[in-house]
Amino acid sequence: MTKSTVLIRQCMMTRPRRVSTSSSNTTSTSPQRHNVAAPAVVTSYKRFAEIPGPLSLPLMKHHEHVLPRIGCYHHAVGLGLLDSLRDKYGNLVRLGKTTRKRPVLYVFDPKLMREVYNSTATEPPVWTGSPLDVQRYESNGCPMQRDEIKAIWSALQIILQDGTLQKNYEKAFDGISGDFLRRIGELRLTQNALNEEINTEVYRWALETIGMMMFGLRLGCLDGPVHVPSEDNRRPEKTSLDDEIKDLCSLSQRSLDDLTPAEQLVRCSLEIADENYLLRSEGTLKPASQRFKDAVKAFDKHFSLTEEFLAKAQKQMNCGELRPEQILFDKLKPLGDKMLPIAADVLLAGVDPLAQTALSMFYQLSLHPAQQQRAHDEVIWAKASKDAGIDAHELPYITACVREAMRLKPVTGGVVRRSKEELIVDGYEIPAGVDIVLAHGVSSKTEEEWGRAKSFIPERWCNEGWAPIKASRAHSFASLPFGQSCPATGIVGNMLTSLATRMLDKYRLEWHGPQPKLVTSGVNKLQPPYYYVLQNAS
Repeated sequence: MTKSTVLIRQCMMTRPRRVSTSSSNTTSTSPQRHNVAAPAVVTSYKRFAEIPGPLSLPLMKHHEHVLPRIGCYHHAVGLGLLDSLRDKYGNLVRLGKTTRKRPVLYVFDPKLMREVYNSTATEPPVWTGSPLDVQRYESNGCPMQRDEIKAIWSALQIILQDGTLQKNYEKAFDGISGDFLRRIGELRLTQNALNEEINTEVYRWALETIGMMMFGLRLGCLDGPVHVPSEDNRRPEKTSLDDEIKDLCSLSQRSLDDLTPAEQLVRCSLEIADENYLLRSEGTLKPASQRFKDAVKAFDKHFSLTEEFLAKAQKQMNCGELRPEQILFDKLKPLGDKMLPIAADVLLAGVDPLAQTALSMFYQLSLHPAQQQRAHDEVIWAKASKDAGIDAHELPYITACVREAMRLKPVTGGVVRRSKEELIVDGYEIPAGVDIVLAHGVSSKTEEEWGRAKSFIPERWCNEGWAPIKASRAHSFASLPFGQSCPATGIVGNMLTSLATRMLDKYRLEWHGPQPKLVTSGVNKLQPPYYYVLQNAS
């Protein structure tokens, strides 16, 4: 038995799995709700074709509903489209597209989501033939089996949910956030407006933070001078005739030889995110296309840089006493050679969602000065308590602000599960081969679950507050910003809380511009330009 197998078995916890046989009248399975009524027994089930949804045409299926100008949903994209579908058809919607070979079922009710997650009849879809698959096979030679990868990720999720382990990162995360705040303080232009580099700086912070979590060391993403745009190096502004101009960051304008390994990793991560290389599309599934080749090249560069930092982390651990932030890395040592592809996948999968969540959190805070002031007062109180010798590590209101921002603008709009055999959902027969989309981006803002669902109310996560809007009344699966199985779910809140604490201690965020558009491109993100203004705290 290998050491990696022992690690997995030690960390894995079995959960009951079952096929849903619920009906629309079943009671909630939420731990916050207590209803002892027995669920109704369903004796006959409806066909999959009877699930509500837009009328499907023979050739275009449901595609005509989103066509420009003539479609009834032409104005809605991303989560807006899903909101419209739920409002019109209910908690289950069947939808087909001409670009998909499989039927799609959208699930908006968190009770039904939980049943799909717990069902043994569904599994995450396998995406084969992508540039990442090709790169991993060529670099690894003998790629890991799917069950082995699933077991390692599940073990990693359990480890990162340990509160004691999370506390080991507090000092390190605080130092990274302090360096980030120092850098963006230098980005301010006239009237304290943040320049165009804010996006790059947030990615630097995200990569440095995830690197600290994974390797227990500073990568150096926040080292070096801050890029201040001038007339010579400013990126060109887009016009209606220049839609093809790419939004290049300062790292893309410099020679690769002039960049440190950490800066090269930031640049590579930005390229993968901006070009959507992780998405399955027509360009990324044709091995002969230039886009496919560019994606493989980017993944190969990312893999080699990760290998370099992994070797550095191993060398540091062998040369000195184990530091608190190195405990996770020490726990993963039994994985051996498998640690490199796992670390590379963590950096690939984590940096874009974390960076976009931070930008969304900044936006929500910038619109609510009263909540910012209360959070600032909490930081000042905690510092005064520490000076007086009183332990005050907990910052409940700032934590509530972070959780509320993630609820309102979840970076993951939905999680896809594919039925591998027939199952029953809400009284309907779901055949094998259906992509079931669990739309957390919609359920996190439904009025039935939250009350004043579209308002930024951090108090709903606090002990005090008005009962009808408290988060405890919502289903436990109503708000899963990163899905159910993301390994970093338990520690992301610590990362963002550390960042928000540093930000609100020193600055006030404002937004001076039009409302940004929310676009879905792998993850939900605010579309630039960003109109942040960074004022000094009074």
